[in-house]
Amino acid sequence: MAETWQSWLQPGETLLWQGAPLPGVHGWGKIIGMALFGLPFQIAGVTFLLVGLWQMADATKLGDFGLGLFFTVFSLPFAAVGVFLVFGQAYAAKTAHRATCYALSNRAAYIAKSGRTHSLESYPILRETALGLEKHRHADTVWFHVRTEKDSDGDRSTTRISFDNIAEGDEVYRLLRSIQIGTT
Repeated sequence: MAETWQSWLQPGETLLWQGAPLPGVHGWGKIIGMALFGLPFQIAGVTFLLVGLWQMADATKLGDFGLGLFFTVFSLPFAAVGVFLVFGQAYAAKTAHRATCYALSNRAAYIAKSGRTHSLESYPILRETALGLEKHRHADTVWFHVRTEKDSDGDRSTTRISFDNIAEGDEVYRLLRSIQIGTT
């Protein structure tokens, strides 16, 4: 992987660290909350799907078959959203480590993501860059960029860009601080 990162670095830029999120599911609270939110969608979607299929199988008139077909087609988006929220969140969290790579150079932090599309994000580390380290039970999060945006109503939202669920949080945070003060 170091050869791959080197092709993206500028002349004079040195790779200091590279990593990826730890395998496994992190953030069970959010996943359980989304699953609980999606459960009614899944129950309603599957119920209407079964009612529609039963109506179509038991239909003696074209109108009854049409009603069953309507229920079946109407239920599919609800069932799909429910299944995604109940099961898809945990699957996506479990496989996130395969699609994300992190790197830190003496000038910037990089996040590469692959999947259906590939992306590479670069965040320069400056003296005024806000940094943070969040220690969790099994993995750490080191954030190095804060973005504040206004929506159409004038409300502000803050997004932290970070290396999520990494094992070397202390080391990466120390490297970021040394970049910031110019000792690296």
